[in-house]
Amino acid sequence: MAEIQLGTIETRFADIIREREPVTSAELTQLAWKRTTTHTVLHRLCEKSLFQNNNRVVTSLLSR
Repeated sequence: MAEIQLGTIETRFADIIREREPVTSAELTQLAWKRTTTHTVLHRLCEKSLFQNNNRVVTSLLSR
């Protein structure tokens, strides 16, 4: 399996999700950055198959 590369912001965001999962996307918006930034970073992490967002509840697909 190829190693997944994350930027600084994606890494911080992934750590926040792992500490609090399962967490809603609304909670993430309150914990992190602006709503649009939060949703963009979350979308990137989901595209990399690290997390899933089902009915606004975010959970991990992979362990650290």
